[in-house]
Amino acid sequence: MNFFKSPYLAAPAALACLGMAVAQSIPPDEMHARSFSYVPPSMITLRTQVDLVEVPVVVRDGQHRAVAGLTRDDFEIYDAGKKQAITAFSVQHFTPQGDAGGGTKPGAVPAAAAGAAGPKGEPRPRFVALCFDDMNTDTAALKPAKDAAERFVRTSLAPGDRVVVTTALSQNSEFTGDVAKLVEQIAKVTAHPRYSDDSALQCPRIRPYEAYLIVNHLDNDVLQAKVAELQSCLRRTPDAKEQVMSMAQGIWEHALFNSRNTLRVIESLVGGMAKLAGERMILLTSAGFLTGNLEADEDLLMAKALHAEVVINTLDAKGLYNVMPGGDASESSPLGRVSQRAQAVNAQIAGRQAQAKDDGMAVLAAGTGGTFYHNSNDLLRGFRELGMVPEAMYVLSFAPSGVVADGRFHSLKVRLTAAKRYSLQARLGYAAPSANGAAPVSSPTKLDSEVMASDTLADLPVGFSWEQRTGPPSVTMVAHLDISRLHFETRDARRTQKLTFVAVLLDSRGAFVAGKGSELELNFTEATFAQLAKTGLTVSMTLEAPLGTYSVRALAQDALEGKMAARGGSIEVK
Repeated sequence: MNFFKSPYLAAPAALACLGMAVAQSIPPDEMHARSFSYVPPSMITLRTQVDLVEVPVVVRDGQHRAVAGLTRDDFEIYDAGKKQAITAFSVQHFTPQGDAGGGTKPGAVPAAAAGAAGPKGEPRPRFVALCFDDMNTDTAALKPAKDAAERFVRTSLAPGDRVVVTTALSQNSEFTGDVAKLVEQIAKVTAHPRYSDDSALQCPRIRPYEAYLIVNHLDNDVLQAKVAELQSCLRRTPDAKEQVMSMAQGIWEHALFNSRNTLRVIESLVGGMAKLAGERMILLTSAGFLTGNLEADEDLLMAKALHAEVVINTLDAKGLYNVMPGGDASESSPLGRVSQRAQAVNAQIAGRQAQAKDDGMAVLAAGTGGTFYHNSNDLLRGFRELGMVPEAMYVLSFAPSGVVADGRFHSLKVRLTAAKRYSLQARLGYAAPSANGAAPVSSPTKLDSEVMASDTLADLPVGFSWEQRTGPPSVTMVAHLDISRLHFETRDARRTQKLTFVAVLLDSRGAFVAGKGSELELNFTEATFAQLAKTGLTVSMTLEAPLGTYSVRALAQDALEGKMAARGGSIEVK
C-alpha cells in the first residue's frame, strides 16, 4: 500500500551556507544574516467528526506481562478531566505460535467479549512501521537488531498485521503481510553512519555530546579538558581553544544534521500513517540521537503523532551500557597522555552522553503513549514487547459528554478502579473536532504560495543558478543580486532593506523534499553600497540530499515592496 503523497526524503537540508562574493568584507553593522529551515505550510483543511472514541488499553504486571480477566467495571476513563461513561467494552486475546520453521504467521485466539460487553466485531487492522535509524547506528549495533527484527516478523505478527520496513536514508511506503518479503527487506538494511566518534587517531577526541556542550557553552570543564588533550598532542598550540571550538562546531553540525534527519523521517511516517484506517505504530530502532537545540522540532513531531493517533515505540540498539572510564585510549597513544583531570572529565562525559543520546528516544516514546526499551541485550524481547499484539488488550469506547468541541487535542486518562499494582498503556488523547467540523487554517503568505508554483518571476534584480560542489551529496543554490537596481529606504544616512531567500528541492512528483531559507538585513553606508553596486552580492545555500534527480526552485523577496524573483529547474545529485 503506497500512502505517501508528499514525503520528506531521508536527508533534509543541511545548515545554510552564506557566501558574499564581494571585493571587501562587509562590517556586521551593515549586514546581518540569519538562516532557517523552510517547510511550506499545508494547504489542506481536514474535516472530521467524532461520535465514539475508542481507547485500546493494555494492563501489565510487575514482570511486564499482560493482565487478563478484567471487566468493564475495573476501568474508569476521563476526557479532559471529566469522567466518561464507557459505552462499549471488549477484550482481544492473542497467542503467538513461536517459530514455525519458516516464518508462517502466528495463530490467534478469537477476540471475546468480557463482563457486560456486547458482541465483539472484528479487530481493527494494525499497521506497524519498523524504522531503522541507519544514520545513527553502526554495523556492530545494527546486526543484532536486524536478527531480532527478523525473528519478530517470523514469529510475533498477528493475522492481518501490515508492516513496512524503512530506514532513515531509504524510505519505503509499502505495507505488506508477506513475511518472506519483510525478512528480505530487513536483510538489506545497512548502517550508514554520517559520523563516527570511535576514531582513536583524532586528537582531541570530541564526541558529539561533548561538541554539543562546547558549542553551546554549557560546560567549560569539557572545553578545558579538550584543550588540554590538544596541547598534549601538539606541544605548542597558541590557538588551542579556537581549534577545539572549530572542531566541536563541525562535529556538532554533523550530529545535529543526523538528528534532524531522524526526526524528519519519523514525521514523514506519521503523516503517511495518519491516512490509514486502523491501529498505527512506529517502532524506531536506533543507537540513540541527540536532540539538543531540536526541542521545538521534537515537540512538534509529538503533537502531530498525537493528533494522528500514531504511537511511537523506541528500542535502544546499544543493549547494555558499558562505559569504560577514560575512553579506549592506550597510554602510548596521544589520547593516553592527557592529564588526569582531562581523563576524569572524559569519564564523566562518557556516562552523561550515553544517557543524553537516549533522551530523544525516551521523550518520543513517553510523549506519544509509547514505550522506550533500553539497557538490555535481549533485543528480541524488546521487539516483541514493543511490536507484538499483547496477549490481552481491552478496548474501551465512549461518546464524549460534557466536553467542549473546540477543535483542540483532548487529553485522556484511564485508570483502574481497584488499587492494584498494575501499569496501564493507553493513548494519551484524541483530536476533538470543532463545532463546525473544520480546523482553522492560516492563510499562506505570498512567498509560501510561490514556493510550490512553477512560474518565473523577475520583479527583483536577482539571478539564480544551481551547482554541485565537493563533499556529501548536495546541491547549492547561488543567487546573484544586482545591488545597483535594488530599491532601498534611507535611514540615518544608511541604505536599508531586508531580503528573504528560499531554496527548495522537490521530488519527481512535485512533492516537497527539503528547504532552506535566509534573511539578510542590509544597512549599507554609501561607501559599501558604491562598492557592491559594482560587484553585486552573491548568496549561496547548500541542501544535502540523497542521490537522484530533483526539481529545484529558488525565490527572493524584499520587505519594502514585497517584490519577488523566482525560478525553477531540475538537477541531478550524483
